[in-house]
Amino acid sequence: MIILSLVNELLCALCWGITIRLILVRHLHSESRAIQFNAFAFILMLINLIIILPVFAFLIMNMPAKTFSWLTVLVVATLDVLSTFNLILFCVYSHYTRMLKCPPTVHYFLVLGAAVRHGHVPPVLATRLDRVVVCWKKHQSAKIIVSGGKVQKEKISEADAMAAYLINQGIPTLKIIRETRARNTWQNLTFTSQLINPHASVVVVTSDFHVLRAKTYARKLGLLWSFVGSKTPWQYCPLTFIRDYLGLIRDHRWLAGSIFILLLLVEFSLI
Repeated sequence: MIILSLVNELLCALCWGITIRLILVRHLHSESRAIQFNAFAFILMLINLIIILPVFAFLIMNMPAKTFSWLTVLVVATLDVLSTFNLILFCVYSHYTRMLKCPPTVHYFLVLGAAVRHGHVPPVLATRLDRVVVCWKKHQSAKIIVSGGKVQKEKISEADAMAAYLINQGIPTLKIIRETRARNTWQNLTFTSQLINPHASVVVVTSDFHVLRAKTYARKLGLLWSFVGSKTPWQYCPLTFIRDYLGLIRDHRWLAGSIFILLLLVEFSLI
């Protein structure tokens, strides 16, 4: 039992550790490589869900209670269950954001940028732009703000690449406003808010996995804007969803840590 518990704890650490390592690899030079990394992350999370978590349940029920090994298993299992369960909830909410509707009156659509590759719009960013095209056709009096500066030594800004994509989709040039300074989500929202009337009705369009985090930033900035999510291509889902989920935990690490400790205290009190 002790050996099984050690092996399972090691597998748990490897699954999450390798996934985080894949997330940190930012500069993938090909689409096929990105898809491979996402497939690998999906397999790791599947192993965690169908093998590691059931083994933890078996160990907790069958190991001698209150021993050091049993307590170690309980702590690691609690952290894994909490992380996995919340990841599932995050994915459910992210998919729900695709069904969000625009308000009756829209003055501006804001599309949040993402890294471009050699001046071209990658698939995940393209889905955001495709979604805003559909939304704009129902609110053609609105203007579209594309926000994103130059990152990763690109020759053109994310905003310029997005504007070119929208023009190719039939959006009039005069309807597009470019915000070319932002290098992250916080700056996307901050710099855009400086360009427009504070009382304007704004709809932020971003990927489904990114809505919750972007909405959290907007609330901190006092921006009562609406949000809609775009469907992420399935082959990019694992790493993009896990990355933003872990980003939320990092942003709210004190709250996450407090919940984990509180849950452990409740479990120990019931022993």
